[in-house]
Amino acid sequence: GKILGSIIPYLITILIFAGAMGLGVDTIAGEKERGTIANLLISPIKRVDIIMGKIVSLAIVSVLSAGVYVISFIGSAVFLTKKSGMGEMVNGLSLNFTTVQIIQLLGLVLLYVGIIGFVSLLAKNVKEAQSFIMPVYIIVMFAGMITMYSGDVTSGSYMIPVYNTSAAFKGIFERTITMNQYLTSTIITYVFAGVMVCLMAKAMNSEKIMLNA
Repeated sequence: GKILGSIIPYLITILIFAGAMGLGVDTIAGEKERGTIANLLISPIKRVDIIMGKIVSLAIVSVLSAGVYVISFIGSAVFLTKKSGMGEMVNGLSLNFTTVQIIQLLGLVLLYVGIIGFVSLLAKNVKEAQSFIMPVYIIVMFAGMITMYSGDVTSGSYMIPVYNTSAAFKGIFERTITMNQYLTSTIITYVFAGVMVCLMAKAMNSEKIMLNA
């Protein structure tokens, strides 16, 4: 639990964001730059449905990419440990996500996809979107590193978006988190994810933003 609690939250945080970042920028800012977004806007589809379609697709891709990397990392670490004659260190060690962890993970994915999507909508092209997102990526990396090297997490920390999810994962793996702390982290994450989705929907209705007018 101590091993997983210090490493896995950082990996999950970084890989989910990185997985959604590249595709999210091209899917939204790239379409604006190429002008293909105009075809979607004039189609008989609600703009909220367009946003939700992009969010769901980005969420699936980011989860799959993060899952592949995490499983590969854990598998390689276990193999190398056993190969070096220290197999007893990993005996009984497993990575099983519970329902509680999956709920927390989905909230984190929605939050990251919402952030990336909103930033991409505000940008006029892919290059500009990438420049806007990089500071956010640095903040996400920093939040994951703090969790990785910090000791006990205070209850107030579970109210800080992004950081609270990494802290919650660490507490779950180490079995030190309380139900109140978990609920606080989950509710805050989903609220901010909902806010980002609403902002995306609002930006989608602005012709000035969508058509780079």
